[in-house]
Amino acid sequence: MAPDINEREVERRLDRLLAEHGDVPVEEQTWVGSDEEFEGFADSARDGYLGGAYAWVVREPADAPPLTETMPAEANPDARRALMIRNRADEGWSLPGGGREDDETFAAAARREVREETGVDCSVGEPFLLRRVTAVPDEGVGDASADAVHLLYAFFDATYEGGSIAIQPGELHGAAWFADPPERLLPAAERRAETWTPDAGAGSRE
Repeated sequence: MAPDINEREVERRLDRLLAEHGDVPVEEQTWVGSDEEFEGFADSARDGYLGGAYAWVVREPADAPPLTETMPAEANPDARRALMIRNRADEGWSLPGGGREDDETFAAAARREVREETGVDCSVGEPFLLRRVTAVPDEGVGDASADAVHLLYAFFDATYEGGSIAIQPGELHGAAWFADPPERLLPAAERRAETWTPDAGAGSRE
């Protein structure tokens, strides 16, 4: 097996995203798995898997669905809300998204995955984080000549455009809109939540 699967393509895609969007934080991460887990990762990469894209989708109060007649007027939302999902692994709340397909852009992958996972349509804006992952088998840790798979994950700010939450039961435990982010956020969601201001103007950060 040739070492460094996807390395050049990840570098090319990363350079393109940075050239398009400017100064975006790039996080380096190493994933270590068993030989069997790594082989599965490598097989997916050889079949074209390069990484994925996720979105912090924001809905303005005016875009919330109208109240039913039985709901009191004070139940109207008074703050912006962000869309979160709970995956079946139940590790915590995270951002909707998933792997790129074919030759789509990372932004296009984020839009498609948000729609497929939650039924919500969104407009994807600027990335707030790019994560470059190097996957290695546990026996290859510390060995510069060991095989490795390189992957890229992009996390975008996005704006709600339409739709109501309708999850895929076989894929997610749930999804919800939050003004105040819940506890047990996964790292990318937690990072974005640190600058989240639900009562501020659209897309603003502190």
